[in-house]
Formats: sequence, C-alpha cells, structure tokens
Amino acid sequence: RARENSKMVITRLKKLLQSGFEKEESINFINNTLSLRTKEDEFATLDMCVLDLYEGNVSLIKNGACSTYIKNKKNISIIKSEEMPIGVGLDIVLKEKIVPVSDGDIILICSDGLLDSKEDFKKDWIEEFLKNVSTNNVQKISDMILAEAIDNNYGIAGDDITVIVAKIIKRK
Repeated sequence: RARENSKMVITRLKKLLQSGFEKEESINFINNTLSLRTKEDEFATLDMCVLDLYEGNVSLIKNGACSTYIKNKKNISIIKSEEMPIGVGLDIVLKEKIVPVSDGDIILICSDGLLDSKEDFKKDWIEEFLKNVSTNNVQKISDMILAEAIDNNYGIAGDDITVIVAKIIKRK
C-alpha cells in the first residue's frame, strides 16, 4: 500500500507541476486527495528537493521524510523533517527550507530503509559514513552506502531502500 501511495503522489505531483501549478497548491491538492480517500490511515512521506542553479541553493520540503544530508568537504549539514506526512489530515503544514550549496557539495536523500538498517539509532551512521568516505564519486558513494546498509542487516535488505546522491558541479 505504501508503494501505491508513493507512486500516486509522485505521478500526480509531476503532472500538477508540469501543468503550471505551484508546489504548495499541488501538495495541498494531493494531501486532500489522500486524506479523503478512505477511513483507514493512508499517507505518504514527502521529500521534495529542488535545486536552483542560478541562486546556488537547494529548496527542501520534507513531510515525514528521513533527513537529507549535505556534505561540504568534511562538514555535514543534516536537514530533518519536522512536519507530518501528507494524507494524515486535511490541514497540512509545508515548511520550505532553503540551504545554500556550492561547487563540490554532495547531497544525499534516502528512505527509512537505509536509515533503519542499523540497530543502534543513537548515532547517525549515515552522517559518520559521509564524514569518513574518501571518494566524491556519487555512484561509488551510493553503492558503498547501500552495501553498508545491507551489511548492517546481515546481508539482507530489511526494508526497501532508496538512495539518491547528487553532486553540485559548477559549469566552467
């Protein structure tokens, strides 16, 4: 059911945005659709990341989603979700966080399947991983962190895992 809700949210959000609707209008419409759909709890986490290459920043809207990590050399910024997932109620709070980014920064967005793969939740293993990783190749980072998550669960993915890694590269 979670996959169906996520697929519906992504499909509708894409169509609404391509049709010219604003982010907030689109998300509110989808939230109302999910909220009114059934008596059972149906919701979806929302993790929206829009990169503004002209301004040099990333706009994040996070509702019930896992943290987003931005690595700048050895410094890691963690942007946490503070709002409820969409579909929980008719009134939704959208908080847009705008974070400056620069050449060489690495952005990591993930699902709870990655974050929850480690039993000890007291320490953020993804932050530690990003601090210590020696490559800035996004494919290698993605492959390595996915392998680590599977290793954390004794060689079997305990849940579905999504990892998106992007690098800001200034055009010369």
